Amino acid sequence: MNRRHFITGLALAAMNGQGIAAEDYQKPTVGLIFIGASWCLYCKAAANALNAAAAPVELPILVASQDGKPIPPFPDFVLAEGHPLASDVVKIPTLLFVHVPSQTIFGKIEGFRNPRRYLTRVKQTLLSGKEAGYV
Repeated sequence: MNRRHFITGLALAAMNGQGIAAEDYQKPTVGLIFIGASWCLYCKAAANALNAAAAPVELPILVASQDGKPIPPFPDFVLAEGHPLASDVVKIPTLLFVHVPSQTIFGKIEGFRNPRRYLTRVKQTLLSGKEAGYV
């Protein structure tokens, strides 16, 4: 299994095959806020893994840039400094899991080691969010 198939497979398993039904994402109740900087190599690696996993299931991601520049592969971003949920984040990369209707943060991942570990943590956080009633 190549890296791309692993990442996509992990995302699909997290969203569909292991307790999170695809219909839960028709009208997203969960969104992700990815906080990083364009110069950060770990941020770029985490963004690539996250994009590959979230795109097939259309999980919404808001990129909050600390340096005012896009973080590839995401061309769009907001400034982290002015965002009410991202402005206090110091460590990058950080991924916030947000229950959209209540604007409640129900999970957070700080740092990045490798795609497999990162996406496993994403999957675990989404499943925990489902158990807690956020998803």
